[in-house]
Amino acid sequence: MDRFRLAVCIGLMIFWNAGCTPEREPPAEASKVKGTVSLDGKPVPTGEVHFVQIGVPPAVLNIKDGSFEGDAPTGDNQVEIFIYVEGPPNPRYPETPTKTNVSPEKYWGPKTALKADVSPTEPNEFKFEMSSKESRSVPDAGVTKRK
Repeated sequence: MDRFRLAVCIGLMIFWNAGCTPEREPPAEASKVKGTVSLDGKPVPTGEVHFVQIGVPPAVLNIKDGSFEGDAPTGDNQVEIFIYVEGPPNPRYPETPTKTNVSPEKYWGPKTALKADVSPTEPNEFKFEMSSKESRSVPDAGVTKRK
C-alpha cells in the first residue's frame, strides 16, 4: 500500500511540474555580416567584434587583417571591439599564453560608442573606424554601413 501511495505522489508531482517550466525564447534570427575594423586609420591585425543584444548570447566574430565576417543577431546591436596582444605569463600556468585587451575603452563594454543595425534582407557590411585619441563619444560614432 505504501508503494502505491508513493507512486501516486510521484506521478502527481511530475504532472504538476510539467506545466511549470518557463517558455524558452526562440533563438534570435541571425543575418550575414562582414566588414572592416581600423584603429587610427590602420587595419586592426587581430581581435574580436562582438554583436550584442540584451537577452541574447553575443555573436563573436574574429578580426583578421582588419576584416571580419559571420552571423550576427538581426536588429539593433551594440558593438564591442577587442584588440588583443600577448599578455604577461600566468604564474600558475606559464606555458599557457594570456592575452590583454588594448582596445580604447570607449569601444567595448556596456558604454560602447558603436552600434549596428543588422538587416534581415539588405547586405550588412560595416566599417568600424576607431580612434585612440580621447573624444566625446556619440551614438553611432565611427560606424559606416556600406550599401
